[in-house]
Amino acid sequence: PNPRTTAILAVAKAQGVKLDIVIHDRNDKESHSQLLQVNSLGQVPVFVGADGYVLTECIPIALYITSLSDTTTLLGSSRRDYYNVLKWMSLANSDLLAAIGGLVLPLFGQHQVVRKNTEDCLRALYKDCWALNNQLLNTKYLVGDTLTLADFFTVGAMMFGVMVFHTVLQKDYPRLMEWFYEVYEVPMFKDVAGDLQLLDIPFQTLPEDDKQVAL
Repeated sequence: PNPRTTAILAVAKAQGVKLDIVIHDRNDKESHSQLLQVNSLGQVPVFVGADGYVLTECIPIALYITSLSDTTTLLGSSRRDYYNVLKWMSLANSDLLAAIGGLVLPLFGQHQVVRKNTEDCLRALYKDCWALNNQLLNTKYLVGDTLTLADFFTVGAMMFGVMVFHTVLQKDYPRLMEWFYEVYEVPMFKDVAGDLQLLDIPFQTLPEDDKQVAL
């Protein structure tokens, strides 16, 4: 699974939703042609139902799969909870994941152009981690005291960032990392994500003064 699909696959498996997974190979013309037939933007993930219903974008897909259970508690217990689930998922998808991608992908020879440069990505990462850490100083999970889809989705988005930046994140955001490891170890998530590999590779950081400016 990639960072945008780990939570989707975990929830589907836990709820007994059977998915026929098709892996897209960007270097295979036939594979890409098949993707374009269901998503003209050529982006993954894409959900195609047995009745032909097509849904794109990871957040709606995650919400749809989760809502297939009439007894799920992963979408919160109130309307406000539901919108808070959406809030944290949106932050993780649009901002946090873009910052992590801009930092991690170049380390493995890939290019990310969502943000201006490494410093810009680092400032965004620190801001997002500060927001998450601050929330978790007041609640056990992102939306109150019960696990929700927001927790699983955000941990999925953070995985590769934690793999690389775990030492810095542990030092600066201990509550965030405590929550991250707790959620990661939930069996329904870990069964899909697998063991977390913490890497020991050099990476750029911001000076302490710049971290304060970023916040």
